[in-house]
Amino acid sequence: MNDLDILRDAWADCEPPADTARAAARTALLERAAGRERPRAASRAGVRLPRFGVRLAAVGALAAAAAVGVTVVQTGGGTDEDGRPRAVLPGIPAGPVASAGEALERAALAAEARPFTPPRPDQWIYVESTLRTGARPNGPVSQDPRDTVVKRNWKRADGTKSAALDKGELVYSGMLPTTPPSDYRSLAALPTDPSALLQRMYREAGGLGETPEGRYSTAYTMLGAVLRDNVLPPKTEAAVFRAIKLIPGVTLAEGRADAAGRPALGLGRVAEGWLHQELLLDPATYAYLGERSVALKDHTARGTDATMRVKKGDLLNITVRVKAGIVDEAGQRP
Repeated sequence: MNDLDILRDAWADCEPPADTARAAARTALLERAAGRERPRAASRAGVRLPRFGVRLAAVGALAAAAAVGVTVVQTGGGTDEDGRPRAVLPGIPAGPVASAGEALERAALAAEARPFTPPRPDQWIYVESTLRTGARPNGPVSQDPRDTVVKRNWKRADGTKSAALDKGELVYSGMLPTTPPSDYRSLAALPTDPSALLQRMYREAGGLGETPEGRYSTAYTMLGAVLRDNVLPPKTEAAVFRAIKLIPGVTLAEGRADAAGRPALGLGRVAEGWLHQELLLDPATYAYLGERSVALKDHTARGTDATMRVKKGDLLNITVRVKAGIVDEAGQRP
């Protein structure tokens, strides 16, 4: 039994939770699964807004924009002698993509084509990311670069240990089963058939997946966490992209992707009717770059002891995956 099953069992004998409670539960569980759980301020313990990561460099443009999303700005391999787009990666079509499904299929093909050596059980998976914090828990993120936090985490490939830097010191801890899986051995055992993988995510949504939209939103977030926080076998990574393609409501986003000038493909989905979640991919290699979320409209979430309000255009969280790879020891970087 996982955490989501426990929630479902707890809800079975009482009135179903409000939408805000579902959003809070989904966010808390996924942050816990990703090792990103943060302490809550006492005055805000009853309210938690969805926080799905965002690409760091986009904060300036998006925080000021009323419209949400990213423009599909693609750089490729130039053109051939006949003026046709030249493919950057062998076997992957060149030129602009026309839909989210096409972008995700290209990402899957790119994942399948990349060279990969599986880690030994005693090796470690390293992931480095940056997060932008805000002035208050669950509020809009800061636009001050000094509020950027760098996280460096190691997970042993056999799933027995994890390590992280705390004030410059490497701290070890044990690993427990999570939803979605976060250790390499469990991730490598996930179904590589996209439909089977998506059904697995739907089942693990537990009480958060009692409605179709609950299943879609929770599965989208869990699959994004799998991409964000891990190094995956090529077939597994390809299956994740193709499973996302099967979730209703995933579209190419609109607007500018990167205020620093770095292009990205944005794949977005609306959660809870007000929050636009996006995955960002490199437009040339289709590698995963990061995530972001932004409010589509003013929204109020009422909890048991507090009320949180966000305004249209508020950027709620930013995550950029800086580096990921396989190393021999915790503390090493690829």
